[in-house]
Amino acid sequence: MAGQDKSVLGRAARVLRVGGAAALGLGVVVFVFAFLAHGLSWEMGLDWARKLLLLVGALALITGGCGLLVSGRDRPSGTMTPHEDDTFRMFWHEVGMPWGAAVSVAAIDFLVLGTLVDLLYFSLV
Repeated sequence: MAGQDKSVLGRAARVLRVGGAAALGLGVVVFVFAFLAHGLSWEMGLDWARKLLLLVGALALITGGCGLLVSGRDRPSGTMTPHEDDTFRMFWHEVGMPWGAAVSVAAIDFLVLGTLVDLLYFSLV
């Protein structure tokens, strides 16, 4: 059981790393866009970045939770009802966890980075 726990933690750490890179990339792009669009105002850059990071994190958490809620159910499509979608099965094979769990874990990165930008924004303004 210890080996299985270790592999689950490794897969979760991998998803956290990729989610962290995505959150950081989104935060930087949004900050630069808002910074330039609002006349070189770092306050507006931080404000946009924090709002969008928290919004994307919340939506990802809801989407991942809904994915976990309905995972494994049959989907009727005409005459046959497949037990799994090929895309989701390949995602599980590549990442090592269902997409709903991966999106829920990656949402943590967006929420944490959004909270840090939020704290930075309110401490400087």
